[in-house]
Amino acid sequence: MHTSKWITCPGFRYSETKLYWFRRTLTLPAAPEKAVLQISAETRYKLFVNGERVCFGPCRTSAEEKYYDTIDIAPWLREGENEIFCAVLQLSEPSDMTGSRVLFAIRRTGNLALAAKLTCRFADGTESVLITDENWDVCPSPASTFPLRRPDMIVCTLEETFADGAPDWQKAAVLARVDCAREKPFLYGITNDLFLTPRPIPMLYQADVTPRDADGKPVLPDAGGILIMDELTFGFPRFVFTGKGSVTIRYAESFGDGGEKGDRLDRSLGITGCTDVVSVDGETVFEPFWFRTCRIIRIEAQGDVTLTDFSFTETGYPLDVPADCDFGSDTDNTLWKISVATLKRCMIESYEDCPFYEQLQYDMDTSMQMIFNYQLTNDDRLARKAIHDFRLSQRADGLMNSRYPSTEIQYIPTFCFYYIFMLSEHYKRFGDKTLIRENLRAMDGVLEWFDGYVDTCGLLRNTMYWDFVDWSAPWMATRGEPWIGGESKIVTIHSAMYVFALREAAKLVSLCGRNGTAAEYRTRADRLAEAIEKLAWREESGMYADDLAGNYYSQHMQVWCVLSGIAQGEKARRIMENALPLEAKCTQAYAYLYFRALEAAGLYAHTAEMMDKLRALPALNCTTIPETPDAPRSDCHAWGAVAIYEFAAVVLGVRTLSAADKKVRIQPDITGRDHAKGSVAAVGGYITVDWKIEDGWFRMQVIAPRGLNQEIVLPNGAVMHTDLDRAVYTCRL
Repeated sequence: MHTSKWITCPGFRYSETKLYWFRRTLTLPAAPEKAVLQISAETRYKLFVNGERVCFGPCRTSAEEKYYDTIDIAPWLREGENEIFCAVLQLSEPSDMTGSRVLFAIRRTGNLALAAKLTCRFADGTESVLITDENWDVCPSPASTFPLRRPDMIVCTLEETFADGAPDWQKAAVLARVDCAREKPFLYGITNDLFLTPRPIPMLYQADVTPRDADGKPVLPDAGGILIMDELTFGFPRFVFTGKGSVTIRYAESFGDGGEKGDRLDRSLGITGCTDVVSVDGETVFEPFWFRTCRIIRIEAQGDVTLTDFSFTETGYPLDVPADCDFGSDTDNTLWKISVATLKRCMIESYEDCPFYEQLQYDMDTSMQMIFNYQLTNDDRLARKAIHDFRLSQRADGLMNSRYPSTEIQYIPTFCFYYIFMLSEHYKRFGDKTLIRENLRAMDGVLEWFDGYVDTCGLLRNTMYWDFVDWSAPWMATRGEPWIGGESKIVTIHSAMYVFALREAAKLVSLCGRNGTAAEYRTRADRLAEAIEKLAWREESGMYADDLAGNYYSQHMQVWCVLSGIAQGEKARRIMENALPLEAKCTQAYAYLYFRALEAAGLYAHTAEMMDKLRALPALNCTTIPETPDAPRSDCHAWGAVAIYEFAAVVLGVRTLSAADKKVRIQPDITGRDHAKGSVAAVGGYITVDWKIEDGWFRMQVIAPRGLNQEIVLPNGAVMHTDLDRAVYTCRL
């Protein structure tokens, strides 16, 4: 692609939020067998070939790396004349405070540029190449503007489209040649902001999810202008209007907002969401440039305007989901379905906290989403990209951004611990030592940064940033920071998290032969654990306190003391039992961690309280998992998709013990159900488990990749080891 050129519109204004159109016509002697297009843009592009949307991108970049996409567009090309049309969004430079504050996850420099190279290969062996150069036409879009507004933290672009105005086509101006990955890309070692590397993840899928009636025709809005999608979805709506006037389109996740949400289809409640405004004069086709997330669409027309056609193209990361799963009840099968839908909506070009609001990749959310991702597929490309992104976000002193890529810098120091958690979980699941080596220095930096916050008492003190832990009810007034009272600066929960991170890091560096560093990390962890035992343990409550005075307790502190190994055996059981009635409870965001601590303490049955809240969601017409069960802002937040892990790893019982040793355990939990079947991604492929209970007998069939070391644990306690690819196990209950 380095033979191509970056082109722009003559006279474009720097640091403006504006949409531009680029086009090129080409005449082909025949339909090509293959037509490989490499393409990138500053800031985003949406590509159409002969009037059909083909793809969009480039892959979400960081300040340190810029990508180009590769796609075969042969299916859209034909013999004779063809048109390549590209809409390119320019965004204001992040430090420009007068600019439109939208799309924080999207890197931008304030420039406008497009680069592409198309190589067509024909059946007769000939080849033609088209690049971006001065032969392209370009003009500012006469139709769309992006107002400077950001209501209620909705950071997607809000678009206004006007029917009047004709394109003012000009010849493109050449900015520079394209730099991309070559043998020696940097002449004299001087770096170039236009340097491109290949997209590290696959192109997003596109699927038609238009609601249709019994005759297969698109469902149009009712008399109240309301259109309800079959489920909450993410992608591109397309509207065809006729007449003359204007239309306001509002997109919402549900009826109701925040605490008033109940039945998501309760029409007595209003809707809150982002809007597009479209001016109509004759037949007007409108598709917003940026993705929309919605379940409810309300169309309000002014003048003589009619909607004649509607469609919705869903998009997202191409996640393969095992089919034919049955977890023993219709309720759990529905919960599985909406949990998978939630994860899919939050997997785009990065993991996202939610597709409707921030659309940002946070360390904590991402670490949970990765684990759920691993149950469904062995595709770890998005996970690897996320780990890479967070490593690139690190400051010189070791602190990482809490969300990245992002044009707004935010630090939640404890989120750095989840970066180490990501590395640990990835190694357990995939056994890739090379990935660990690539991240050792970044991991060292994180731990060194926290070491600088160890107080003279031996525990961590709070920082100048956001010391968030969870949105637990008693902590809402402190924005999710644990209440420690008075002038105290010591945060015992952070200290327990630090013990966990140090001990996980010790295992990882030891894998890479750094035994001295591993010993150092274990020593630090032991010192912190001793200080926690001395200063935070309260015998009278049978728990570890959040503060040194022993006035505040939370489930979170007990969870981290169990997960880090500070409390083990009977003591772990005691603190988790005593924590059950506490007011400072773990929320859905902490579900996975809370469940693992309960499980380690032999109290897994107590996960039912939170799981039952999730099971109640479909009755409220939820098609995804909301941010919280009560008063949720977002109706789609993948940290709540914990059922994916619980049903795969507990109900079906499949867990990878060591990817490096190709070792798994299959130990189904039969509590409260009489059958379950499904497939779980594991080392080397998928493990399919099908178990049922009949007449007091347990019978389980397991199909696994050949040569996998399996530890089979039956409900009666019997343990067997096998490497068979197909076997049946039975026991009397």
